[in-house]
Amino acid sequence: MASYRVVAYDALTNLKVMFDDSDIRIPQIIWWIQVISNRLRSEDYQANNTGNYLSTYSSVTVSVDANDRQYIDLPTQILSLANERGIHYITYNEETCCCAGPAWAQVIFHDTTPAKAKRLYMDEYEKPSTKNPYFYRIGDKVDGVSVNRVYFLGTECIKLTDVEICIISELDPSLVCDLDDEIPLSPELVVVLQQELLKLGRFIKMVPEERVNDGSDSSKATTAGVPPIAQAPQVESQQPTE
Repeated sequence: MASYRVVAYDALTNLKVMFDDSDIRIPQIIWWIQVISNRLRSEDYQANNTGNYLSTYSSVTVSVDANDRQYIDLPTQILSLANERGIHYITYNEETCCCAGPAWAQVIFHDTTPAKAKRLYMDEYEKPSTKNPYFYRIGDKVDGVSVNRVYFLGTECIKLTDVEICIISELDPSLVCDLDDEIPLSPELVVVLQQELLKLGRFIKMVPEERVNDGSDSSKATTAGVPPIAQAPQVESQQPTE
């Protein structure tokens, strides 16, 4: 593995060589590293079904909202994958109702959506229950604060206190605590990351300035703020003398 500091300064040095007037700075490169790393982690997971990016939280508190719906707040950011595959599993121990016991080996929640859930209740074999629970994810705002919640179906009749959740974690592009921390990618993916950083940097620096809207009207030339029509000297017409 390589640290953020090594990869970021290596990219900055190479971009300075290619563009000596470059104003790209380390915080911007760190942001690129996180965004590109998340894409590489997602591609690696989907191609190899690897467990390198899994994080398990064994006692996530279950809350109840104003409409008596059970939910949990996701403990960290997750990769946005199809069919909520960013959530590897959610489970609870039915026999002890979330007390002692290996919850991961007990009741597993299935993924769904609010729209699909209506159909589930019409099917005797798919209907949500304590032994066949479901979850759906919602990004919303509560009291003006953005939340990322997972709601449960089928466990309303029991006092569900906590669950175990295993997720495919995502790197927060806005947060790097220490530049000397290692980038959570395998060595071969770090090489790809370095290549992608240079591609992105070259693309940004090679975008023609004419395509960048800086808010000014550069199509009309002026001199010291004087309107163009006033720049030429005024010549008075004279009548020929006899």
